[in-house]
Amino acid sequence: MPLPYGYTVAAAQYSAIRGDIHANLDTHMRMAEMAASAGVDFLVFPELSVTGYELDLADSLQTTADDPAFMPLHTFASQHDMRVMAGVPLKAASGKPYVGSLIFGGTAPIPYNKVHVHDSEAPYFQPDNKVGLIEHKGAKLGLAICADLNHASHAARAAEHGADLYAASALISESGYAREAKMLEGYAREHQMAVLLANYATQSGSYIPPGGSAIWAPGGEQIALIDDTREALVTATYTEAGWSSEIMGLDS
Repeated sequence: MPLPYGYTVAAAQYSAIRGDIHANLDTHMRMAEMAASAGVDFLVFPELSVTGYELDLADSLQTTADDPAFMPLHTFASQHDMRVMAGVPLKAASGKPYVGSLIFGGTAPIPYNKVHVHDSEAPYFQPDNKVGLIEHKGAKLGLAICADLNHASHAARAAEHGADLYAASALISESGYAREAKMLEGYAREHQMAVLLANYATQSGSYIPPGGSAIWAPGGEQIALIDDTREALVTATYTEAGWSSEIMGLDS
């Protein structure tokens, strides 16, 4: 299904400082301000963007959706009628935390937790099993976190629930990028939904990414790509005339 005319999505290609929540949230705010100036409706950051992909810090940095540190970003998103998806370890009712995302904006932050946890993550995180789907301005936004996208059933489930966009918040390494980008292209083609990838710009944890944040149109055409490792936003808007896209560097 197509996104509503005029709806703009954006992937934030981003670098995190290990464990420094406040510095990282400052960068989130700077990128959210850029996005708002470009009329972005839905902005997606990479996996565990608030803390960095630092598995050994997950227990000590786990938090909840009502953490006061998030209030400035949530308030800003609400004021601009945006939704902003950022990654953070989220406390569970019991046991290990989730690899979580919070979608800021609106009445209260909405959590989505990773369904498919890597073997390397299992000592630190537990999986969840809930469908990630939010609605905003007539758009149905399917949510995924990294390894979720490696399971075709996850994208299919989002499509079955009517997603117009499948948004993957990820940390993809150089060695895995070509394969996983091809999978995302395939989901756009098979399910006729737009697909977005937000990847890290630089190393986080032990993973070195190639950048490559991108957006595919329904049908599988890649309409936007950051083909280097800049910190930048890549945006795409669906209009009656077709798709338009733009890349905005963080320091430009």
